[in-house]
Amino acid sequence: MRPKKNGGFVEPFAPNEVTFGFTEGNSWQYSFFVPHDVDHLIKLHGGRDKFTAKIDELFNTDQKLAGREQADLTGLIGQYAHGNEPSHHIAYLYNYIGQPWKTQKLVRKIMDEFYKNAPDGLIGNEDCGQMSAWYILSASGFYPVAPGDGVYAFGTPLFPEMTYRLENGKTFTVRAKNVSAKNSYILNAKLNGAPYKKAYLTHADLMKGGVLEFAMIDTPVTTAFTEFPVSAMNVDSIAVPVIKAERTFANSTTVTMSTLTPNVAIHYTTNGLSPYPDEPGKGTQVYKGPFVIDRTVKIRAVAIGALDDVSFPVDAVLTKRPNDWTVRVVSPYSTQYTGGGDQAIIDGIRGTVNFASGEWQGVQGKTYEAVVDLQRETAIKELGGSFLQVAGPWIWMPDRVEFETSSDGVNFVKAIEIKPGFSQTDLTPTAREYVQKITPAKARYVRMRAYNFGKIPSWHLGAGGDPWIFVDEIIIR
Repeated sequence: MRPKKNGGFVEPFAPNEVTFGFTEGNSWQYSFFVPHDVDHLIKLHGGRDKFTAKIDELFNTDQKLAGREQADLTGLIGQYAHGNEPSHHIAYLYNYIGQPWKTQKLVRKIMDEFYKNAPDGLIGNEDCGQMSAWYILSASGFYPVAPGDGVYAFGTPLFPEMTYRLENGKTFTVRAKNVSAKNSYILNAKLNGAPYKKAYLTHADLMKGGVLEFAMIDTPVTTAFTEFPVSAMNVDSIAVPVIKAERTFANSTTVTMSTLTPNVAIHYTTNGLSPYPDEPGKGTQVYKGPFVIDRTVKIRAVAIGALDDVSFPVDAVLTKRPNDWTVRVVSPYSTQYTGGGDQAIIDGIRGTVNFASGEWQGVQGKTYEAVVDLQRETAIKELGGSFLQVAGPWIWMPDRVEFETSSDGVNFVKAIEIKPGFSQTDLTPTAREYVQKITPAKARYVRMRAYNFGKIPSWHLGAGGDPWIFVDEIIIR
């Protein structure tokens, strides 16, 4: 699973990196988060063998977490993170490829190592009781991979006997003969005394009441079950096209399109910014190869199959920058808050008060410094910048902003200093421009330095930490 933005896949990309493309996770965890259609997920991987290898890699990779810090990503086995819900079904997916003994081994490991009888006995975030619910169900020997489909995939029972008192007055008991930390593999199963060869239990059978019996052993058994759960939507669909181009450009940019679905045609329009935009369809332009644009456009595209089935539309706004300037960012910005790269502060794209929307460039605990090359001697009358304050997540307006100008990029002269004077205790998310006139001067280079106020003050929950500075645009007029 890979995040998309503005019609294309986000670059650069690393599966172990925690970004705002995912909620409390990374691509490793979310790439298996398709509980409603495991069958299609297996097909997309190229079949059972390749899917098995991918799950094996998840649990055995030596990759470490990277990117933004996320407290919920705990209980790691490889890149499996038991401390957060999107991973909770993954160990059970081995049932869907006919290898339930791997599920049994992993589930027992998780129950033994990630739960303990202590105040900090849960390895992760107990959202709505999910950490405990996983444990109770797994200790019973089964778990709902796709909640609501009425199927519980088998794992491994933890206790010699557990009984559920059902809403209809009946009871359902799970018995595990010879169960122990060593004997965690299922030798065979019986349901109400009859041999049971399914590696799952249906909700309908559970609600009838009765007894599910497991015989346990200390080695994997490949013949314990002959029927395995299936999770499938049985719906064919066409993937949306992928639009790849520079989001902002100085003179022109080349647009390429593709689709993950074979044998389809991509139809598109380029007048999405007009008052009456055309909707892409069979009567609109067909993508035949890369093309060049030299103006700001909004491209909308769909993929259409042989039976006239149509994908959802995808949009990309490609913006011609108001200038041909370039930027050299001196202070390295966070990989989580790039604003789109080095040229973000001259691209004309402005951010909102949502600091994670992608338009803001952020640095933490240091001065933000960047040098803009105007490409030629230019008469300058005003200088300024656009900054953000969202004090809760440690983002404040700069304490002061200094601007210097130069003709050669080496020798700079101070032009102006701006004091925003914005209250540090104001918790309202605020984006604000600070611009001042200067004595008119000619220069090719403009250097901006934005300084923070030091350590976070004592009244804040982050007291003693390093504040962030977020900038989306340098203003030169």
